[in-house]
Amino acid sequence: MKRVLIGIIILAIGAMMMAKALGYDFFDSILDADWKKFIIPGIILLIGLRLVFGSSSSHGHSTSMKLCEVPEVEEGEPMNISVTFAGNAYNFRDENFYGAKIEAIFGGVCIDLRGANIKDGSVLDIHTLFGGVELKIPQNISLQVDSSCILGGVDNKIPRCPDNDAKRLIIRANCTLGGVEIKG
Repeated sequence: MKRVLIGIIILAIGAMMMAKALGYDFFDSILDADWKKFIIPGIILLIGLRLVFGSSSSHGHSTSMKLCEVPEVEEGEPMNISVTFAGNAYNFRDENFYGAKIEAIFGGVCIDLRGANIKDGSVLDIHTLFGGVELKIPQNISLQVDSSCILGGVDNKIPRCPDNDAKRLIIRANCTLGGVEIKG
C-alpha cells in the first residue's frame, strides 16, 4: 500500500512537470518542443509507473508481499493472522504448527508449511473477502478441505496422500470474492 501511494505521488509530480513543460497548447508544444525539457519529467513518470505497477519478485510473492516472522503462540494454540489492504508471507522452518485462523480482506497471505512440524488434526480456519490465501503444504500430509464460497473458490493442487498413517490437516475456507490456493 505504501509503495502504491508513493508511486501515485511521483506520478502526479511527473505529470504536473510534463504539463508545465508542454504548455497550454498540447499539439503545438510537441511539434515545436525542446525535447531536453521532457527528459526529467518523463523519467519521473516512468519511475512512478514502475512503483505502481511493479512486477513480481523471484521469490514467488509479489513485490508488495512482506515476509513476516512466524508468530509465537502458546503450545497447542492456533495462531491468528489478519491482513487488510496488505500482503504478508510466513515461512515455517522447524516450528510446531497447531493450526491458524487466517483473515484476508482486500489483501493476501502466503503460508509455507513445508518446513513446519504439523501436528496431526491441525485446523486452518480461513476467511477471505476480496482477498486470497496461498498455502504451501508438504506432500506427505492428508488434507481435508471444507469450503463455502460465494464468487470465489478453493484450488487444491495437492494429490491425495496414499499413506493412511499420514498427519491430517483440516482446512475450513469461507471465501467471498476471494480464494485459497493449496499447493506443494
